[in-house]
Order: sequence, then C-alpha cells, then structure tokens
Amino acid sequence: MHASKTLPPQPGGLWNRWKNWFLKIFSGRDYHYYGYLPSRPNFLLRYTLDRFFARVNVPPRHLERLRQMGEKGVVVYALKYRSHLDFLFFNRRYLSSRAPQPEFAFDLNLWMWQPFSHLIQIISAAIHYFTRKHHWPNPFQDGYFRWVLEQRKSGLLFLVDQVGFRQRFYQPKEDPLRHLLEIQQELSFPIFLVPQMVMDRDPTREDKGIIQLFFGDSENPGRLRKLALFFFRSKKAVVELAEPINLQELLADPRNEKYLLEEVAQNIRRELINRIDLTRRVITGPVIKSMEECMELTLTDPNLTDFMEHMAEVENQKISRIKKKAQSYFLEIASDYNAMLVHLWDKALTWVWQNIFEGISLDEAGMERIRQVSPQGTLIYVPCHKSHIDYLILNYMIYQNNIHPPRIAAGKNLAFWPVGALFRKAGAFFIRRRFHGAKLYAEVFASYLKTLIKEGYNIEFFIEGGRSRTGKLVLPQLGLLNMIVRAYHEGVARDLIFVPCFIGYDQVMEEKAYLTELTGSQKKAESWLQLFKIRKLLKKRYGRVYLRFSEPIFFSEYLDRYQLNSDQLTEERRRTIGRDLAFSIIQNINEVSVVTPFSLVCAALLTYPRKGVYRRELLNIINVFYDYLVERKAHLAETLSHLTQAIEEALTLCEARKLITPIEKEEELADELGLGAYSIDESKRLLLEYYKDNIIHFFIPASLVAMSILATQGFEFTREQVVADYRFLKDFFKYEFVYDDQGSEANVDRMLGYFCTRGVIGVISREADSYLLSASGLKELSYFANLLHNYLESYWVAFRSIKYLKKRPRNERDFLKRIQSIGAKLHKVGEVERAEALSDANFRNALKLFGEKGVIVKKAKVGKQPTTFSRPEDEDAREFYGQQLARFLRR
Repeated sequence: MHASKTLPPQPGGLWNRWKNWFLKIFSGRDYHYYGYLPSRPNFLLRYTLDRFFARVNVPPRHLERLRQMGEKGVVVYALKYRSHLDFLFFNRRYLSSRAPQPEFAFDLNLWMWQPFSHLIQIISAAIHYFTRKHHWPNPFQDGYFRWVLEQRKSGLLFLVDQVGFRQRFYQPKEDPLRHLLEIQQELSFPIFLVPQMVMDRDPTREDKGIIQLFFGDSENPGRLRKLALFFFRSKKAVVELAEPINLQELLADPRNEKYLLEEVAQNIRRELINRIDLTRRVITGPVIKSMEECMELTLTDPNLTDFMEHMAEVENQKISRIKKKAQSYFLEIASDYNAMLVHLWDKALTWVWQNIFEGISLDEAGMERIRQVSPQGTLIYVPCHKSHIDYLILNYMIYQNNIHPPRIAAGKNLAFWPVGALFRKAGAFFIRRRFHGAKLYAEVFASYLKTLIKEGYNIEFFIEGGRSRTGKLVLPQLGLLNMIVRAYHEGVARDLIFVPCFIGYDQVMEEKAYLTELTGSQKKAESWLQLFKIRKLLKKRYGRVYLRFSEPIFFSEYLDRYQLNSDQLTEERRRTIGRDLAFSIIQNINEVSVVTPFSLVCAALLTYPRKGVYRRELLNIINVFYDYLVERKAHLAETLSHLTQAIEEALTLCEARKLITPIEKEEELADELGLGAYSIDESKRLLLEYYKDNIIHFFIPASLVAMSILATQGFEFTREQVVADYRFLKDFFKYEFVYDDQGSEANVDRMLGYFCTRGVIGVISREADSYLLSASGLKELSYFANLLHNYLESYWVAFRSIKYLKKRPRNERDFLKRIQSIGAKLHKVGEVERAEALSDANFRNALKLFGEKGVIVKKAKVGKQPTTFSRPEDEDAREFYGQQLARFLRR
C-alpha cells in the first residue's frame, strides 16, 4: 500500500476567498463613484419599490426606440427636475425591460441604495485617492464619465435644480452637458440625449391650494407626491420620451461652430426643457378650466357682446333678455370635462371592446405623427362617421396612447338623459343640426368654439355631419369647419392641424337601422329607451375595428397655396378655401381607408344581378379586384396578406349571416355539375351594397373608364371619347362620390395603361389614340363597370318617375315615396335588375342633380312650405340625360 500524501491548500479555499474579496474592495482602481448604481442594488430597493415600478406604463414603442439608439451609440437620459426616485425607477424598470438602463447619474448621491460591498469600494477608493492626491475625487476632472461612457453604459442628468445650477454657475466646466460635448468630440459613436418623464396623465386644473405647499405641484412634485404617485397611482403613471438630440450630429452642424461649448450646452438645456414641456402638454392637455370659467370667457367675448348689443337695438329688446338667452344656449352647448369620469370610461370601454370586437387595428405610425406635430398648433381630428361608437373608439385610442383627448362636437340628438350628461363629462359639446334662423345661437356656438381653441383644447368633429347610411363617405358639411377657420383668422391659434381619420368596421352595429332608412323609412329619434337594447348588442361579435390617420394638414401651409394672408381674405374667399379644404380632408380619409376581406367579397358578389354565382367565377372576380387594389396601393387589412384564407373566412361569415347560401344546402337542390355555387338572398343585397360602398372609392376611376368603353358601339374606341364620357359621369355622380384631385385625363390615361398591361384592351394607333377591346377583356371590364350599375339604375328610376309630376308639383316627401313605389314595380318586372338600386339616399341625390341640371324644377323650402318638384317647361335637358342614361345602361 502506498502512503497517502498531504495535499497543499487549494487556491479556492476559505482563506483565499476572503482574501480575494478584501483585495477586490480595498485595492480596486479609483473609478468607484457614489453616482453609479450596480445592476444588483441593496435589498431595500429590490424588495420595496420594484413591485410598484413594474406597474408603471412604459409604451413598447419607446422601449424599441431606446434599444435602437443603444445599438448605435450610448444613451444619456435627461429629466427636468432632480429626483432620486425617478433615477431608481428608470434604472430598475429599463433593466427589466432590456432597454439601456441609466447606471450612473450626474450630481446625484446614491449611497443609500448601494449594496454594502460597493459602498465599501467607494469609501476605499475615495480614501486611497485622497492619500495620493490630497483632494477628493472629482468625476468631471478624473475622466470617470468618459471612461463609463466608453463602456457604453447609459447615464442620467437633470436639467433644472438648485444644486446643479450652483455647480455649473461657479464651475462651468462641470456642467454635465458641456462635459458630454467634450466627451462626444473624442468618441467615434454618438451620444443620444433623451428627454423623458414619468407622470400622471390626468390634466391639471388651474386652481391650486395649500396642498401644493406640502406635496409640490404636478409638474415638479415633491417627495411625498412622487411617492404617492408610485405607491397609489402607479397604474395611471406613464413614461413618455420627447425627441432625442444626437450630439454627434449637433457638433457636426456648421451653424454651431461659432458658439463656445458653454453656449451650445445652454442652448441644448433650453431645447431639452422645451421638448419635455411640449410633450407634457400633449399628454395632459391645457389647464382644465371649469364650465363656469369657460362660460364667462365665451359670453364676454367682444365680438359676441357687439352682436348682442346690435341685436337688442335692431329687435328692440332688453339686452338682459338677450344675454339670458345666450347663457341658456351656452349651457345647451358646452362640455364639462371630468378627468375621473374619463378614466372610468377608459376602463369600461376596455371591457366592452374586448367583448364585442376581435381587436382594434391601430395605425401606430400615424398616432406617432400626431404626437410629434401636436406641439405645433391646435389639433383638429376629422374622422369619417359610420357609427355612434366612432367617437368612443377614436378618443379611447387617443387616451390609451397618452395623448390628451379632444373636445368632441356631437349632435344634439345625443344630449338626452343620461347619455348627454356622461358625454359632456367625457368632453363632448353639442351642436344643433341646423342653425337656420337661430342667429344668436350660431354666434354663441362660434364664440364657444373660439374659446376652446384659444385655451388650447384640441377639437374633434365629423365633417360629414351625420352618420353615413350608405357605407361611403358623403359630401362634407361646411358649417363647423367654417367656424373653426373663422376662429383661426381671428388669431386665436398659432396654427390649425387637421388630422383626417378613417374608422372602419368588419361589421357596423347599426346596419339594420341603416337598411330600414335606405328603403324610405324615417329615422327613429334617439332616446333613453334605446339603452335597453345595449345588452342585446353586447352579446354579439362585430369583427375588427380599423383606425388609420392621414398625413396632418397644416392650415397655415394650406393657405400658402393661395399666396394670401389673413388680411387679404374676404368672407367669400374664406368659404371657398374652407370648401376646398373639406374636400381635401374627405379625399385623404378615402386614401387611408382599409380594404377588408368582407368588403372585397361583398363587392364581388354584387358584380352581377343574378341570384347566384359560381364559386370559381366569384374567386376570379375577387382576384381581379385584389390585383387592381394592389396596383392602386390601397391599404389592405392584415388578413389579406393570406388572401385565400381571408376570403374563405369571409365567405364563411357571409354564410353564417345568411347573406349567401351554398347551392348544395338549398332545399331539394344538388350540385350535379360539381362546380360549387352560391345563391344570394335578394333581401340582403342592400346590406352587401353597404359594405361594397366602404371601398367603392378605390374603383371609381376604373369603373368610369369601363362604363365608357362598354357604352361604345363595337369594340373600337378612342381616348378622346373616354375622356369626354369620364368627365360627364364624374359630373353626373358628383353628389355620390368625392373624387381624387388627379384630373380626368390623368385618371383616364392611368386606367387605359393598366387595362393594356392586363390584356383587356390593345392599342390600335398611338397617333390617333385609338384602342381595341379584346374578347377576353370584355368580361373583366364588366366587373368594374357593374360596380356602379346600381347607381345608374337608381337615377333611371328617378328619371322615369318625373312623369308623376305631369299633373301638378309634388312635395319632396311624397315624391320620394312615389319614386320608391315606381322603383319596386320596375324591379318586379325586371327593368331594374338590382334590388340595391332602390336606395332612398341615391334617389335624393338624383333629385338634387336633376334639379341643378334643369331636368326637373326644384323649389326650395320657404318658411313652413316644404320643398317641391315640378316638370320644366323646356324638355331639352330631360331628353339629353335620358339618352345618356340609356346609353350607359346599354338599353
């Protein structure tokens, strides 16, 4: 047996571990700084504040942007006011979120939160430094900040505080911003200064009491208020970033070469503070004024005062009586915003949307654009109007994205109890549908609108006036827009920023009511009794909601197109500009609207008047339309990226809603040929038409060109004839559609080029601009032309009904009833092929056009006398339009 040998002590023994720990603490380099916090702080921080920090909302878009900046360079965060708690929050929260965490702070002593080992290191390094250099370490002079930034460690600085001001005032070289500029000159990667804040998103009121003495105000909260925010309101707290500053790019700008570093640092500090203040304003909005204060500001407006005094003189009334009436109008109109109720609305609507929708598809890039432009003027949100819940959806998403919600112009029909009171508290103000004869009401309303804009409130209104019953955008109503423009010209806002918004639905909640109205029934007035139907509505699912934003329109830039200033604008000129702006807004909403699978299937199903369609043919039509929409660069729903699956799901939905039925499921019918087919419920065609019209504006140029080509005798046609027809049809349907501003010839050329590339038509002669319709292209052209065929039939029914006026004039209501009756008879005998042509909205627009063109004589309403229609003495216009209708209907 071999004797065992005694082994020497191992390096990892207990003694050596203690020795290594001691040497690590007491013999490290000098760079141990009280403003640096290790990734694992002491237990007091980990087990007390972390759980509250985790509840604060940090938007994912901010985290992603911070990660991107961290990959390109190093991030230094800028807070407006000194706060230990804010530093600890950003340090811990960004660490858990895997964003660049601030590991050190300028001019902040974090000894209380240090782990014991690091605290010993700081003390040891300071003593060691003092024994060698006979003064205490200074991170500005010793290169500490440069060293830590070279390691790509993020930091944090404060912009406004007494300690920092004294230090940089007495020692300019120890200004953190100046020091960062010096460091940036020696680094190869950029330093990003990121202004940010953590705050309560509820707005503040103007009145302040003694509580501010102890807790601080909401902008610069004291320690107690800050602790209360994290402990009790952390779920309502939100982190927001302002636009960062890239120091590398800033120093490379030749405009900064003439300034000293101290001056550049001062400019940067002012700019960072300004960006933080503007971002705070976006979230909290202006200081909230009470309803009583708004009333005083509105009713004492000099313009309104002059109007009331003039009115009292002209009508020989006491001024006190007129002022009392003006006050009652104000109370009828004004909102009474309550932040607590808005917060409750947010909670309630979150539950509602989760129960009735599959989700809300938000244009996040568009929302970010709104955030960026918001500080530059008053935001005017202008959404399309398809449902009563439009304003709830839009304001909910604005609030969810930490932007102060606008004040909403709602119809007076929604002011009934208790909904009216709730809407007022959420920021709604109410407007009558018509101002005719109510001059004082109009002036009070205009003055209130001016007060809102002057005090900094954003506005939301529906430019169509009421909800669209047809699915497409209707022509704009100009009254409220003109009042807003008038307020701008009176100098109450730096700029107006119009934000066209599209709100779309897979299924609209009010569709049954719309169909009833389109068949000629009167709209039911809103009342509290309708609230009992909400429970029934909440039991259904309505698919997805789509919210998109167009590029904001700056009114000051819009005016520059006319090369006029405010002083040169007459009232007539202002109205012209307002009308042009209104149509531009409608066009922009159309451009950002979303094509859903369901609307695409509905359009394809209505291409033919037949009661059924083969599945193979239906899928071919869908593919033709899809290719066109892709070429048109229309915004497609996300699900259409998987076209086959999306269409199958849409067809299944159509079956479930009994809009179509597979032929093999029909009673006593079988699909012997094995081709697959669907029958279309005749009574549901008007519903299909509603969703087809959601996207009809994309097809207008192609449909008008196709109608012209198919109306030509034979297969040959010329560009000149198509342009002439296009202009005629564009004018003929001007009360139905809002067209793009590319011009008739440009649209014709674009469509002819598109049809050529698809082999639908071919060029015969470039010189003569003549074309030939191919045999295979005939069918594809008919797909596009038939999208508007029901409109031609609607106008044909209205045209045929003019005979009813032969004996005597008829009032509008009776005449529309007669048109509906005649249309139903023509549909039964087959002269009108499509049931969707029997639309009350189409008939009204037809009468408007025929009255303008002299086909009929329209006598406008006077006093209590209703609008009447009669036959004209000159029949030339009637004969011309009759021939044109027959030609395009190919009769």
